Amino acid sequence: MTFGRIGAATSGRTLGTGIATGLVAGAVLAALVAMSAPLGAMPREGAAVEPETLSFKVLRDGVPIGSHSITFEEVGDELHVNVAIDLEVNFAFLTLFRYEHRNKEIWRDGRLVSLESRTDDDGKEYQVSATATAEGLWVEGSEGRFLAPADTLPTSYWNPATVEQRKLLDTQRGGLLAVAAEPRGVDAIAVDRRKTLAAQRYKLQGDLNAELWYAPEGDWMKIAFKVRGSSIDYQPIGAHRGLRRLQQSSNH
Repeated sequence: MTFGRIGAATSGRTLGTGIATGLVAGAVLAALVAMSAPLGAMPREGAAVEPETLSFKVLRDGVPIGSHSITFEEVGDELHVNVAIDLEVNFAFLTLFRYEHRNKEIWRDGRLVSLESRTDDDGKEYQVSATATAEGLWVEGSEGRFLAPADTLPTSYWNPATVEQRKLLDTQRGGLLAVAAEPRGVDAIAVDRRKTLAAQRYKLQGDLNAELWYAPEGDWMKIAFKVRGSSIDYQPIGAHRGLRRLQQSSNH
């Protein structure tokens, strides 16, 4: 997802590819195991498994304009990831901007095996599909059809290995984006009026310009960037996995 490509105001991109990036892995499963707490204990046979979720409120210059959620579900030997972004900027009774992004990823053995996304960027529609083959990851989108490396990660940001990549798959348009991330220290992320959570901040530069924060367990906690003269910021809310971990730790 790339909300006009995050922070791409400096590169002439529109709001869609990164907030994704939507306005706003090398090994995904391996990264989650090594860098974060597991998605959940293995269920008893026949037991229902509640999907894990990352939920965010999206703010523009401090004013809420929508939501961004990512849901994880284990299906057999696969990890299914569903991304939903809904944004709307209003002035009085007028809607000035709408953005909707839907993305489904399927991962197996730590690799992206398929991706299907659709985006409505204020009336302009995009679709991207990606399929893993023996040759690599075949991608088709508005920027044509091409073969990407098999270990390519998409711009959905939930995977902490995102900050280790030099190329990311644009889930809005379908191209490869050149990026580089630098650690910028640990910040206290406000999660409510009384609690904060320590998260490592990274500066993402290149075709995407943004700041990303990840909790020690690897949960994606926040993104911030500027686009079209406005500051976009994420606030973790509700069922966000990182907030649930914080709550559990405070109860012990």
